Amino acid sequence: MNYKFLKILLILSSLQLGQAEEQDWSRTLEKISTGIVSIRVDSTRAFDANWNSSSQASGFVVDAKNGLILTNRHVVTSGPVIAEAVFLNNEEVRLTPVYRDPVHDFGFFRYQPKELKHIKPVELVLAPDSANIGESIRIIGNDSGEQLSILDGTLARMDRKAPDYGRGNYNDFNTVYFQASSGTSGGSSGAPVINISGEVIALNAGATNSSASSFFLPLNRIKRVLSLLQKKQPIERGSLQSEFVIYTFDELSRLGLSNETEILVRTHNKDLFGMLVAKFIVPESPAFGKIRPGDILVRINGNLVTDFLEFASIIDNKVGEMISVELERSGQIIKEMIEVTDLHSITPDTFLQFGDAVVHNLSYQQVRHHNQPLKGIYVADPGYIFSKSA
Repeated sequence: MNYKFLKILLILSSLQLGQAEEQDWSRTLEKISTGIVSIRVDSTRAFDANWNSSSQASGFVVDAKNGLILTNRHVVTSGPVIAEAVFLNNEEVRLTPVYRDPVHDFGFFRYQPKELKHIKPVELVLAPDSANIGESIRIIGNDSGEQLSILDGTLARMDRKAPDYGRGNYNDFNTVYFQASSGTSGGSSGAPVINISGEVIALNAGATNSSASSFFLPLNRIKRVLSLLQKKQPIERGSLQSEFVIYTFDELSRLGLSNETEILVRTHNKDLFGMLVAKFIVPESPAFGKIRPGDILVRINGNLVTDFLEFASIIDNKVGEMISVELERSGQIIKEMIEVTDLHSITPDTFLQFGDAVVHNLSYQQVRHHNQPLKGIYVADPGYIFSKSA
């Protein structure tokens, strides 16, 4: 009888805990819902990897005073765009793009707070350090064109490689992603990933059609850009014009990682499972011939670099400068001096239109797909003139 009573007590306790958690979630969602918006986007010209089109997405207010809304780069787009946000009470405001990252899948719109007459949107807090594996989450956004949908999930991974959307399309790189099974769709792009405390722990960025997996961008570098925007300071973004990926230590051993380096790195951070390895280097770039595919990144300017966050923290602060890069190649230490490129300088921001065609400078995104030097012209839309001459 005692065992049966204990089982009943445990079941009742679990039900009470579940009900209490649902109540906590309800309070959290009610508190933050006014800060989440649906975004309608019209891309007026083909540009880089995007055709002129109309779409819907999500975003959320991160600075109510200055009217800043965070969403995805592929929502802000890399080209000319007309956009508007729809708030919870169906008020509409015009949006102006103020930042789109050259590589990572995030960007910011601005609206004029004085245009809102009947709602005071709450400002959502970015909390990159609050993300933990196994944590219950909610993704709140314009899923499948619905103004406000709530999808749940459990954060399963925080070390996934950036999703690959195919050759010729926009793809993120030089970062890790989070992953959960939450079944998001296109309209949820730019939605906040919320924990039960109401903190934003990641940015919803994509999903796969073959399963329920959703992919979230970490917030560390996003929070840096937001701070610079609020201070009205320049946003420097550096690059070695190289793509790196994470290899686990068993894979690194097959590349020739020395025992001494492995011990050094594991001592530096006992939670590490791998290191950064070069995958692609833009031909004729400052790093070309100095960094080779398969090289293991060890140090930059004498500092151990073991993940993308450490890598970006150094590179973004050294734009236009020469840096010392230490690599390991088949067990041998290689040291090179490489100039850090300004990422904004190799990201197209103007276009020429004639004969209904749209052309602009070749982008960093496209040279990755085609293994070309970063020079020349890209035809975003052949229009009448080039389609007839082809």
